[in-house]
Amino acid sequence: MSTGAFDAAFLKALHGDDELGLVVRTHIHIEAKLLEFLAVLAEAASLEKMDLDYSQRIHLAIALGLKEEHARGLHALGTIRNAFAHRLDSTLSEVRVTNLYKTLGPKDKEAVQQAYDRTETQMKQHGTRKFKNLTPRDRFILIAVALEAILVLAIRDAKKRVGAA
Repeated sequence: MSTGAFDAAFLKALHGDDELGLVVRTHIHIEAKLLEFLAVLAEAASLEKMDLDYSQRIHLAIALGLKEEHARGLHALGTIRNAFAHRLDSTLSEVRVTNLYKTLGPKDKEAVQQAYDRTETQMKQHGTRKFKNLTPRDRFILIAVALEAILVLAIRDAKKRVGAA
């Protein structure tokens, strides 16, 4: 797996046609990055035998050095994924995405804002809309981009710690 800024499959997942696909595929990519982080610090075969669920993987990642401030956002993403996986009427509502954003720590919110600013600059629309005025879907995508970037950086730092960079 690549620890580049963004892989093509992740970007494609973010631009899926429906919210169900967006949420589920985003979660799969985020969980893959979480597993990649764990595999840097622990033997992959042993991790597989543990048969950990998503929440347990987050807790193990924290125990192995992922910053605690990232846990709430990752857990909230899992909660949204579960809602979409178990209810046909789930949507990326204003309330759901606002609550996801509220779970983020200050540095994670800063990462979301930086992702938004970069997007606005690339589209030559800087300052035309405030983050809070975006659609819930667009805000979800920016939050997902920030969570993925946080995990990419955590993987890079973990590789440095174990001398695998």
